[in-house]
Amino acid sequence: MKRLTILLTFGFRDAYRKVAEWLRRHPWDLLFLDLPKESEPFIKACAEMKATAIEFWRSYGLLTGLAEPFVNSLRLRFQSILESIRNAHLRGREIRCYRDLKSYIDEKKMLERIFLLEFRYQVTGRLEVEEWKDILCREMETAGDTWNRAVERILEEAEPNSRNTVLYGGHLESTNRLRRPDTELEVILLEDYWKSPLDILRTLLWRHGTDKISDERIESYLKLQKKYLDLVIGSKDVDEAHRAWTHMIQRTIIPAPPE
Repeated sequence: MKRLTILLTFGFRDAYRKVAEWLRRHPWDLLFLDLPKESEPFIKACAEMKATAIEFWRSYGLLTGLAEPFVNSLRLRFQSILESIRNAHLRGREIRCYRDLKSYIDEKKMLERIFLLEFRYQVTGRLEVEEWKDILCREMETAGDTWNRAVERILEEAEPNSRNTVLYGGHLESTNRLRRPDTELEVILLEDYWKSPLDILRTLLWRHGTDKISDERIESYLKLQKKYLDLVIGSKDVDEAHRAWTHMIQRTIIPAPPE
């Protein structure tokens, strides 16, 4: 029997800090990270204190070819994870990465295009719904194919009678693809997380497809995303900005009447 514990990394730095704390406090034998398989030697060298965090992120940037702002964004979130796995090998623990490089880069390049669309909307006020639908559908298809390959790799490399732990930040329902008759699956969400308007739109498109979601509804979520980004841009801390957005949205929700 293989045992898999899925740690959901929804959110920003606070979410990763809580995952890092979980890794420090709980036993695990094999940790799967949402990074390209080719980055495994770099992450292991960093964990074994043979390389610094600066050297790891330099290697990651060279491997993926991603723009510096994207590397820095991941670094700010992921740094606490790097710190939590220091010297893991001394306790017989292993660290592996479950993404393939090409689809990982393709996914990040799509994020770059999405950020450019957001920036253009912020600056010009022009909202091209068809362009948004095209990139979000392609992102969804790529993410689905990528996760299918990741599932195969995780199930193949997970070890029987070991505490296998997976860091995952995609759709919650997708974790069901890891369910097998010989696999015990536990999914852990360390904090409640309210999605941004764009992430809600992604979820709707993933569940129903573009044919079931009207252009007007898509446009309404993108307009909300613009307000969300206004809040983020005006804040010094993205976690604090997201909490402020969450509190604002919660105040607008009308509670259900008592039965």
